[in-house]
Amino acid sequence: MLAIHFIITFLLALTVSVVLSPLVIKFANKIGLVDKPDERRVHKKIMPRAGGLAIFGGFIAAVIYVATISNFPKGIIIGAAIIVLTGFLDDKYQIKPIQKLFGQALATTIVLLDGFQITYITIPFTDTMVHIVPALAIPISFIWIIGVTNAINLIDGLDGLAGGVSAIAATSIFIMAIIMGNIQVALLALALIGSIIGFLFFNFHPAKIFMGDTGSLLLGFLLAVFSVISFKQITLVTLFVPIIILAVPIVDTLIAIVRRKMNNQRIMDADKSHLHHRLLDIGLSHKQAVLYIYGIAVVFGTSAILFYKANLLGSVLIFIVLLVMTELLIEKLALINKQYRPMLKFYSKLKVAVASRLERAKM
Repeated sequence: MLAIHFIITFLLALTVSVVLSPLVIKFANKIGLVDKPDERRVHKKIMPRAGGLAIFGGFIAAVIYVATISNFPKGIIIGAAIIVLTGFLDDKYQIKPIQKLFGQALATTIVLLDGFQITYITIPFTDTMVHIVPALAIPISFIWIIGVTNAINLIDGLDGLAGGVSAIAATSIFIMAIIMGNIQVALLALALIGSIIGFLFFNFHPAKIFMGDTGSLLLGFLLAVFSVISFKQITLVTLFVPIIILAVPIVDTLIAIVRRKMNNQRIMDADKSHLHHRLLDIGLSHKQAVLYIYGIAVVFGTSAILFYKANLLGSVLIFIVLLVMTELLIEKLALINKQYRPMLKFYSKLKVAVASRLERAKM
């Protein structure tokens, strides 16, 4: 019976999103809600935006169905509605960053007041549970939700990129929720996956509409909230699971901050050195760059699940491999700058040293 609910939730979200997307395209064009090309943007023609309205519509339709078999997440829905309104106003009027942050803070506060926050930490391999006092739990959860919300927004630079990466992350959360027996989160994640996939029919390259801040802020917000719900009671090890699931936007955002500091730029200044920009610079096509990042997201999502199921040694090994892989990617693509290559330089020196020893051994 549960499988039927999963299927209905997914298909309902997908169908409503597919139906709404063309209507949002017409609406956006009619009111001048469009994205114009400039030196930072990859697209070459005027595009309608605020496609996040279609994603939100599909998600809400599915959540209404979910409410018939599970608790209705009022705080999440109200928060998501505020996020969508904030994103829509930014898409239409280019509101100030502080105004956008206020909308995000208001939405996050509503979710936290509804009880969605990390409350316990379990010490690994013991039955000891440490209660996190609200004075600590609320700020941690608040920063996490705001941070992830904006991280998804920053990777929304290519057709289908933010949507696809978010769908992959939501799929990882869905699988984790099933493993942990959290049916409500599983249903909500499926609702989001369906609504994203429905929108991707119109947003994947060549896109007919952009999701805009209306969509990217919504996706980041929901993914952050779902991960908080999934891990309200966490171990010190599984604390890393949501970070790994959302590693692509999180790492890209952190690298952008480091890059701008090292290059004496203001942190809030935009640039064209994000992961997707660098992939285009090395010669990948628009579609290839997006699929490449999808692949990275799948690796991280799969690793998060393995990380959760592994013992302590396995978890540590997975984490080390991911760190090394991430560092090599940063250096190979010059995501910080072309001079930052510590691991590659070390490998080159090591290779020369080994070759020299082998040469001497032959003599």
